[in-house]
Amino acid sequence: MSNNLQRITTFVLILLAALLIAQAAFSLQWPIAHDEAPLFYEAFLMQNGQMPYRDFFDFQMPGSYLVYSLLGILSNFGALRIRILDLIILAAILTITYLAMRRFGKIPALAAPMLFALKYLQGGPALSLQREYLILIFISLSIWIGATDSLDFRKRFILGLLYGLAATLKPHAALGLVPFLLFDIADLRQRHEFSLSLVAKQIILPTAIGFLIPVSLITLWLALTNSLTPFLTIILNYIPLYTQINGEMAITSSAERMAYLLNQAWRLGGSGLWLIPTAFGIYLNRNRQTYLLASLAIIYALYPALTGQFFPYHYIPFIYTIILVSSLSLSSNYQSPITNYSSFILLTVILLNLRPSQTFLRQLEGKDIATSSDRATQISTFLEKNLEPGDEVQPLDWTGGSLLSMLETRAPIATSYVFDFYFYHHVSNPYIQSLRADFMTQLTESKPRFIIEVTSIDKPWISGEDTSRDFPELRAFLAEHYSVTIEREDYIIYEFDDGQ
Repeated sequence: MSNNLQRITTFVLILLAALLIAQAAFSLQWPIAHDEAPLFYEAFLMQNGQMPYRDFFDFQMPGSYLVYSLLGILSNFGALRIRILDLIILAAILTITYLAMRRFGKIPALAAPMLFALKYLQGGPALSLQREYLILIFISLSIWIGATDSLDFRKRFILGLLYGLAATLKPHAALGLVPFLLFDIADLRQRHEFSLSLVAKQIILPTAIGFLIPVSLITLWLALTNSLTPFLTIILNYIPLYTQINGEMAITSSAERMAYLLNQAWRLGGSGLWLIPTAFGIYLNRNRQTYLLASLAIIYALYPALTGQFFPYHYIPFIYTIILVSSLSLSSNYQSPITNYSSFILLTVILLNLRPSQTFLRQLEGKDIATSSDRATQISTFLEKNLEPGDEVQPLDWTGGSLLSMLETRAPIATSYVFDFYFYHHVSNPYIQSLRADFMTQLTESKPRFIIEVTSIDKPWISGEDTSRDFPELRAFLAEHYSVTIEREDYIIYEFDDGQ
């Protein structure tokens, strides 16, 4: 890299660092949003003695509840404290990333974590504290520990442990372990006479022991709390239905679904430009560590296709790993005119692909942060004025703000059903019909003081074959026992009056 280009690169990195600091400071004003609200509300339920699967219905992995419960304890569910914890986690990921990337040179080690942090903050409140973001703690540690010339028993055990922990949050996150195993087996084959027994003893055994420890502990926790059977029931009956919903919140036929998967997979979530500096980074650093990083990027490029939904947060592990490989295009370890081109290309991609979040720009303009938290504030104000000790509330919502308002007012829920969207897809399926019937039984028995229904245009209704927006039993129950106490364009609050 020429001296002039190196000075330009350093100057750009300084500007990016200033932008990162500014966005991080402004992010402290971000409210709890999107998936955070239901997960934190469920963490609140856990603090009050309720258990996932047994006491409230949801289909997230058990590790997610434990992490959010810990974050809830540390923050007391305060938005500012949650944002501080978010930045602490981000700082930890960036520090580990820097330590992992030092072997490639100082500039790539500084650029990689900074570029990812900017990309993460670019997603705004909706991307904050997503589970794919949380598993980066384990992925970054695995790169720091595992991207070496050779592995020993201790490192293999730790790698298994890290990806076992990641699997308790998102099972398919454990796919990141595959490149480490393959590279380890290839290295063993070069140094020893190859045999399956040797691979099993030296590689598979310590890795499997590490992997099974967190998985076994989570299973034991579920068993001791009588939550294992309802968990398995949900996994076997509901998850197969949910995975048929695509990223457009629609259910399609098998043929259409395959076309959708193929159409979305190659787009890489709009992050395909990073492939260009990635190619230069690999060319300039032709070694085991680089190939391992590139393999991780390939694995996590496929990761969103496994869910079939391609939501932005599904691409977080891919964006993280592809940025790591892209930063290698700034490497000064390989002196050649091509380093000037590679650095220039990365700077160009940065300008095209990295931009301040829309939330940050609205904050600079003095505008309100446009999220469902605005609706939640109105509902919270109502509940604070009207909720009395012993009153229960039932949301008919998903991420529309009612659960955030219930979290802020510490309102107890009337049934075990935190969301309502699963009542409206695969409506002819016996399992969904059983969920509807159970919900109505619980609602009839509890008769909560208030029922909050979010009706906004952005409510994520499921569309397609065997979906519906009708729930006749619920409508009849509301008509018989409730009156509308507040009706807005985007939500309705019903109050129990028993037909009076």
